[in-house]
Amino acid sequence: MKTMKISLITIFIFFTAAMLSAQEFKTTVQNSRDGKLILKDFNGKLPVTGYNGNEIIITSTSDDHTPPEKAKGLKAIYPSGTDNTGLGLDLQKNGNVITITCLMPFTQNGEFQIKVPENLALEFESGCERSNEISVENTKNEIEIKNCHDINLKGVTGPLILSTISGDINITFSSVNHDKPFSVNSISGDIDITLPAKTATNLELGTVTGGFYSDFDLTDSQKNLKKVGGNELNFPLNGGGFKFNIVTVSGNIYLRKGN
Repeated sequence: MKTMKISLITIFIFFTAAMLSAQEFKTTVQNSRDGKLILKDFNGKLPVTGYNGNEIIITSTSDDHTPPEKAKGLKAIYPSGTDNTGLGLDLQKNGNVITITCLMPFTQNGEFQIKVPENLALEFESGCERSNEISVENTKNEIEIKNCHDINLKGVTGPLILSTISGDINITFSSVNHDKPFSVNSISGDIDITLPAKTATNLELGTVTGGFYSDFDLTDSQKNLKKVGGNELNFPLNGGGFKFNIVTVSGNIYLRKGN
């Protein structure tokens, strides 16, 4: 019993210390489909979660953005802007568009987590030197990502414009907002997509060195596949609808039937 009490106290102290070390920044925005959040030059893993609220909430458990003690009373000077959040980030508002730029060098990881109003459109830009792995959950608007590493989306509706150079793309839709074409592209990586079973779309699939795998019935279109070289597979799923282009140069495409 004494050992259990000590363990519980240790766990409590650990989580308390973690909570105290986390730093937070909030800014109020409208939870509207007319709004857009642009996230630029973040390092490392970047989880973004949508929720039914009207604040962008950024937390960090890293000390990399904290100035050294000798810099007390001085302002940090960055090439990309001025830290106006206390987390090594520059935030700018222009009407309904909010742009947040990470000012930290690509050698430092801010360990950021971001909560956003679920109806905001999202745009991500990151150079290959930043090893940025992006994940988004539970949003209800357009997502545009230009990245060099993994992209993971869950509980999203789109529309989607995604591209990565060396990474896998994994997407699970909650529903599909099809007022615009969708485009998902990877140069070197698998693409794994789970679509609602009744989604009506014109699929355009392409891969050079990989294959296609699906539990949708694509029988009518497989006769057009080649035995040698790259392959394309065009198919009007559930009678057809919006254009959904899915292409990887060096990787497989997995198309799964969701609920």
